[in-house]
Amino acid sequence: MRNPTSQTETAVGLLAKKGEPIPLEGVRVEASIRDFCSRVTMTQRYRNQESHPIEAVYVFPLDEMAAVSGFAAWIDGVEVFGEVKDRDDAFAAYDDALAEGHGAYLLDQEKPDVFTASMGNLPPEKEVLVKLTYVAELTREGDDLRFVLPTTVSPRYAPPEDLKGVGRPPAEAVNPPVEWSVPYGLDLTVSIDMGSAIRSVESPSHPIAVEMDGPTATVRLGERQSAMDRDFVLLVRLAEPEKPRAWIEETEYGESVAMIAFQPKLETQEAPCELVFLVDRSGSMMGTSFEEARNALQLCLRSLPEQTWFNVVGFGSSHQMLFPESVPYGEKTLAKASRHVESVQADLGGTEILPALESVLSAPARTELPRQLFILTDGEVTNTEAVIALVRKHSDTTRVFTFGIGAGASHHLVRGVARAGEGAAEFISPGERIESKVLRQLKRAIAPALTGVQVDWGGLVVKQAPHRVPPAFADGRLLVYGFLQDAPHSNETEITLRATGPEGDVSFSVPFSFENERHGNLIATLAARTLLRDLEEGASEFHERGSLQRRAGKDRVKEEAVRLGVRYGLTSQWTSFVAVERRDTPVKGEMLLRRIPVALTRGWGGWDSARYACLRLDSFAEMSSASDDVEYSIAPSCAAPPSMADRSFDELVRLQRADGSWDLNRN
Repeated sequence: MRNPTSQTETAVGLLAKKGEPIPLEGVRVEASIRDFCSRVTMTQRYRNQESHPIEAVYVFPLDEMAAVSGFAAWIDGVEVFGEVKDRDDAFAAYDDALAEGHGAYLLDQEKPDVFTASMGNLPPEKEVLVKLTYVAELTREGDDLRFVLPTTVSPRYAPPEDLKGVGRPPAEAVNPPVEWSVPYGLDLTVSIDMGSAIRSVESPSHPIAVEMDGPTATVRLGERQSAMDRDFVLLVRLAEPEKPRAWIEETEYGESVAMIAFQPKLETQEAPCELVFLVDRSGSMMGTSFEEARNALQLCLRSLPEQTWFNVVGFGSSHQMLFPESVPYGEKTLAKASRHVESVQADLGGTEILPALESVLSAPARTELPRQLFILTDGEVTNTEAVIALVRKHSDTTRVFTFGIGAGASHHLVRGVARAGEGAAEFISPGERIESKVLRQLKRAIAPALTGVQVDWGGLVVKQAPHRVPPAFADGRLLVYGFLQDAPHSNETEITLRATGPEGDVSFSVPFSFENERHGNLIATLAARTLLRDLEEGASEFHERGSLQRRAGKDRVKEEAVRLGVRYGLTSQWTSFVAVERRDTPVKGEMLLRRIPVALTRGWGGWDSARYACLRLDSFAEMSSASDDVEYSIAPSCAAPPSMADRSFDELVRLQRADGSWDLNRN
C-alpha cells in the first residue's frame, strides 16, 4: 500500500498538511443493542473533489472487543464486497488492482482498537460509500450496560524503538494527522431491544434524544451531526437485573456455538494487601484528565482498609516513587500521600509506561500480602503489546486493575493490561461520576477473587473461548463461549462454573438446552474473535504448549489465526479485508495520496474544543513528537471550572482521615 509520508514527518509533526482537500464527508452509524451485545454498521462517505485520482487513507478507532465481520464499498450504484485474506495476500491484491487502474478498498487492523481504511484509485468527482459491520459484547458497569463508540484516535506516544523499522514504523501506523476540527461529523442512531423493561438510557458524553417503550428504545444524537472528538458513551439500565443464562446458535457451517453468562454471587470479606498506584503524569494527561485521576486517587487513598500497605508512583519520561517502598496505611502516611497527590502535575513528559511498569513489577512482592497494582492512564502509547506481555509475565505475583481516563482512552491498552493482570478495567469519561467506579475496583482488589476457574460443560465436547477463563469477581459477569463438537442436539444439561473462593470450592450452574438453538452467526463471530484475541495476546492453547521462540510455533499461531479469520470473516493482525472493483475503463493518471486528518481528542493535553485558541500551536508540535522533554502550556482560562457539587464532594473527600472519621475543622 502506498504511503510516501516520511518517518520524520510522522515523528515530528502530526498536524495535517494545510490546503489539501479532505475527501471524507461524513460518518453514519446505525447500531442495535440486544441482550448482551451490539451490532454496528458504520458507513463512511468519501468524495474526490480533485482533478486527479486519489488514494484516501483514514485511520479510525473501533471498540477493542469488536469483531469486524463485513466490509463493502458502493460506487456508481455497484456494491463490491470485501473478502478476508491473509494480510500479505490482501495487500498484494490491493496493490495489483491499483497498478492495473482498477478500484481497490482495503480494511486493515493496526491494533485491536485502531483500523485503517484505504480507498485506492477513486476517480475525480466520484463518491464512494464504504460500509463495515461489527459486533461486540456490551460491558457491565454496576447496574448499567455500557455501549461505547470510539470516534477519534488520540495522538500516541512512541518510544524510540517504535520510530524505526522497515516500511511504516509502528508510530506512523497508529498516528494519523490531527487537526483542531475536521469538516466531517457523526450521525448516529441506536436501537435497543432488551429482554425486560428499560429503566433508563443516558449518555454522559453527548446530548441525546431518547424514545422509550417498555423493553425497546431509540436513541439519536441531540444535534444533527456531532464533532468526532470524543467517544460516544451510552448507559442502559434495565428494570430487572440480568440473570445467568445460555444462548446457542447453529451456524451456516452446521456447527453449534454456545455462549454462557455466569454471574457469581458470594459473600466476600476484605483481606489485607499491598496496593501500588501507578499514575500517568505525561503531558497528554494535562487538564481535566489529570484532575479526574487526582480525584480518583484521593478517593482510593481514603477507602483503603486497615493493615494495607501502599505506595504511589508517577510516570512519564521518568518515574517517581512517593515512598522508597510500600508503607503501612495510617494517618501520617495518608496525610503525606494526600499532600503529594494534591501537589503533583502532568509534567513528566512522554508516556514511558513500560520502564515504570518494569520497575514496579520487578520489585520483590511482600511475601505475606498479595500485591495489587492500580494504573490510572489515558493509555495513549504505541507499544501496547509489549506492555501487555510484561504484565502477563508478572501475573503470578501482581494483579492489575486499570482506569482509562479521558474522552479517548485506548481501550485496547486499558482492557488488555487488566486481562493480562487478571484484574478488571473501568473507564472514566468526562462528565461521569467516579465514586462507584473507584469503589468497585477497590472491592475487587481487596476481596479475594474466584481463582482456578474452570467450566464443566456437562459432558459436551467443547473448544472453549477464552482458552483460559480469567478469575471471577463477586457480583461480576463472566462470558464464556464454546464451539460444540459432535453435539447431540437432544438432551438437556447444566454448564457449571467451578472455582476456588476465599472459603473453599464453589460452583455456579446455568441450565442448557438445545431446544433454544437459533440459526445465526452472532455467537460464532464473537467466539471466534475471542479465540483471535487469545492468539494476539499470547494466551492461547498454542502458547501453553511450549516455546514460541521457534519459527514453527509462531507459524502455528499464524495459521490458526488465518483459518479463523477466513472462516468467520474477521480481521486481525494476520488478516485483512480487501475488495476489488474491476473497471471496464481503468483509471489513468497520477494517483495522489490523501491521509485524512482526525479531530484532536477533546481534553487531550488540556485542550478543549471551545477554548482551543488558548493552546500554543508551537507547543503542540513539540508535544506530538516522541521527545522525552515535552513542555507546553495552557492559559489558566482554558480549564473548565468544575461544578459546585463536584468541587464540594472532592473537597469533602480530602477531609477524611485514615480511620474513616472526618476533619471538619481543617482550613
